Amino acid sequence: MIKKKTFVLLSILLLFLITSPLFFEIYRTAVFNTVPRDDYAPYLLALIGENGQIPNPTYVYRVLSVTIAIPFYYLLPVYYFTNLSNADVPYLKATQALSFVSYVSLVVTALIIYAIARKKFNARVESSFIVGVLSFFLSNYISKIGIDPFVILIISLLVFYIKNPRVFLPLAFISIAINEKISVIFATIFIFRFFISIKNHRKFSYFYQLLFSCGGVLIYLVVTYGLRLPGNEVQTNPKYFISSFQSSLFNTMSIKGLYFNILPVVILLLIIFLVIKFRRQSFFDVSDVSAFFVLLILALLTTKGYNIGRIVMHSYPLYLPYLVFFIDDIFRINKS
Repeated sequence: MIKKKTFVLLSILLLFLITSPLFFEIYRTAVFNTVPRDDYAPYLLALIGENGQIPNPTYVYRVLSVTIAIPFYYLLPVYYFTNLSNADVPYLKATQALSFVSYVSLVVTALIIYAIARKKFNARVESSFIVGVLSFFLSNYISKIGIDPFVILIISLLVFYIKNPRVFLPLAFISIAINEKISVIFATIFIFRFFISIKNHRKFSYFYQLLFSCGGVLIYLVVTYGLRLPGNEVQTNPKYFISSFQSSLFNTMSIKGLYFNILPVVILLLIIFLVIKFRRQSFFDVSDVSAFFVLLILALLTTKGYNIGRIVMHSYPLYLPYLVFFIDDIFRINKS
């Protein structure tokens, strides 16, 4: 009889084997530039001294999101596409390494979402499996060919260890150099939890998590506004906020905006509605919905084009695991 640990390892291995075409999809899309993207390959090459290019803010601050791919730059054998001629090998290796990190992040995030539902909420195996699979579907609304999957992975890990300061605090600290959205998300939910606790005369158990998350936001603001590096005026100069807001609304009213901006927001709102309606009082804190709205506001004020849905979707690890209670109820109804 197969031991439990062996079964788990074989299941994870099978998951990676089944989903391996996703890596080649991400890699191919990046190499052939078939969709607009933030290209971090030159940044990776610059970090390893291969004549790359240091990007402008805010991209330059996300150094750990790129550094994580350096080992794979050296370890992975280069895969050449048939229709790709005159390939720049160092650039190809950098793009492949970043694509591999994105792929692994997507798979591990699904496993963490499953683990949160199963281990933290003691949900059914079937329900936990479903929310884990749903993570793959929601990842279609982020930029899989950028650093978004790794950022989502870190957010998922922080959700998993939210009650464990020994893991949460160092992870929250290094997340400052991964992506600024991480600190914003957790600073928001802890601030709201703090004031709700005061209002309801409840004990607040996340004091250190609150400090580290708010500290991350403060450090980012000091670096951003203190250095005043060129290229980030849209996010640092308030006079650009109105034009960004107008541009966001204008683009959202198009067919493309409907898919990239409105649809992800509607999907997340539906998930949040189901989570609140079928929540277990001792698990989900309704004040955590604040992170969704803060990201939405920041996206409207500081970005242009079709990034609203992508940015807001960074909050889905906060809500998706709790959807398991709704799915559990469906299984109970079917059995009754």
